[in-house]
Amino acid sequence: RKALAYHCELMERYRKSPQRKSQGIGIFRSTEKNKSMAIMSSKILHNLRLLSSQKWKLLSFLLATTILVQVSLWVQKSSSDCVHSFGTYKGHVYTAKETIGTPKCWLESKWMRIQQHSVQFPGQAHPISDWLWIDYHDRINVLVEAPSSSSEGRQFLVFEQTKYALEGRTSKAIIGGIIEPGEKPEIAAYREVEEEMGLKCEEMHFLGRFRTDVNRGMGWVNSFLAAHCQPITRQRSPDEADQVGTADVERQDLLKMSVTDIRKAVGQGDFIEVQWSNTVALALLHPELSD
Repeated sequence: RKALAYHCELMERYRKSPQRKSQGIGIFRSTEKNKSMAIMSSKILHNLRLLSSQKWKLLSFLLATTILVQVSLWVQKSSSDCVHSFGTYKGHVYTAKETIGTPKCWLESKWMRIQQHSVQFPGQAHPISDWLWIDYHDRINVLVEAPSSSSEGRQFLVFEQTKYALEGRTSKAIIGGIIEPGEKPEIAAYREVEEEMGLKCEEMHFLGRFRTDVNRGMGWVNSFLAAHCQPITRQRSPDEADQVGTADVERQDLLKMSVTDIRKAVGQGDFIEVQWSNTVALALLHPELSD
């Protein structure tokens, strides 16, 4: 805004100078904070066309370009209240009764928002002013029954895969994904099973909703057990391009495991991520699978 005002002032002074008064130059001015960049751009280009002196066209073009750059940067920054932004986070933003004032946002992307909270609990003389908090999209995890499964020998589909944070190790894994903004957890579970495995399940048993980190947030995990699933022919929806969640880029091998094998794998810690192991352990305790 300061740069815009400075350049407009220069052009205004030039317009009022004796040698230019007779040439009828138009000047772009704006003191309104909420002018759109499109209106600003059109006025600048309009006034450039009114310049009659070849001597000043280059200078005016450079000034106008500088103004456009400054306005563009201002509009981009004003679209987010974060210090650094790599995209717009559209998930839930958390505060509690212990939160004092408005949290300061340091970083955001379409995946998360990192904020500095000021928190004061009952009995504390002073608030904790550097409480870092991570707002992250809520997620689903699903243990999926294999289509060929039967009541005598039920089998489930499990991935064996690597992940960036697993220190080079391979882990057993289940379906997981982000709940898109405005989407219900159960709908997200059905959608992820269809997208990742091409299966439609008759039953989706809800196992619970769990906070990822009680001190730093990072969203909630909704756990499910999918039963009585059958293959479907599925076409990719155009809406998938706009989803926050994306397909895994690491290697994945699909395995079929019996209830006995899954119980053994959980006991051995083969599901290395905590939300995977939590969901699978809860599924084993569900009446659908309990002996």
